[in-house]
Amino acid sequence: MLILVLILSNVLLAVFFRLLPKYGISNLKAIIINYFTCFCLGSLMIGEWPLKQEHVDSDWFIYALFLSICFIIFFNINALTIQRVGMIITSIFQKLSLVFPVLMGVLLFHESLNTANKMALPITFAAIVLSNLPNRKYQETVDAMKKYWYLPVLVFAGSGLIEVSLFYAQETGKIGDHGMQFTSCLFGFAGLWGLTFLAALKKLRFSPREILAGIMIGIPNFFSIYLLIRGLELGWKGAILFPVNNVGVIFFTAVVAILFFHEKLSKANYLGLILALTAVVLFAIE
Repeated sequence: MLILVLILSNVLLAVFFRLLPKYGISNLKAIIINYFTCFCLGSLMIGEWPLKQEHVDSDWFIYALFLSICFIIFFNINALTIQRVGMIITSIFQKLSLVFPVLMGVLLFHESLNTANKMALPITFAAIVLSNLPNRKYQETVDAMKKYWYLPVLVFAGSGLIEVSLFYAQETGKIGDHGMQFTSCLFGFAGLWGLTFLAALKKLRFSPREILAGIMIGIPNFFSIYLLIRGLELGWKGAILFPVNNVGVIFFTAVVAILFFHEKLSKANYLGLILALTAVVLFAIE
């Protein structure tokens, strides 16, 4: 049930981001409101202010601070990459970053994978690439990749850095049973960095639409991080949890895109979805 809610939270995020341009909503401003929404949601669930004086000296505090900076930096890099080379390439490189937590789980934390799990890994990578391929070749994308090749590499590295940092902090006991406080403070700090950035640009005014969009994004976004940490806490292997989450998001996002946004997929896309479903089944075999 946890993994299903985690996947659906990420799918809901994709749907909301898909709708933002339609209503002329600023990505950055909606994201900043989303961060503060996550902070408030965490505070409500805890029942008190999540950041206390004693937390500053706790093991997890420095990780929350570090990741909050990563969140706001790599959000802007992701946005720039989408603008320069397109959503398809950005999505592929972002999802392929799962290689980092998988390698960390196997090499550093000595997580064991059975034969079915090992078979699922290359299938996962193939599913990510095929499900994100465009219906036809775009010369503009090829030209953009030649010119801005470093941007997708930064997306790949940044996504991997965030995933392994979360994984390492949980597996080494830095977060412990403070997952809710950790998640809340992470988002709260990210919101503050975002406000600082907007203040420097002198663009601190938020429209009602941007505020509403940020609140709608914030709810699933909070659970997309908290449930990932919770899954690791409950004993999920990182080498399995991260791939299952990614391919699950790919599959269900595609289903929503077909049913509600009437997007057309190529044969390669459908093959990618079949492979994604196959990978999830193989990962589920113990």
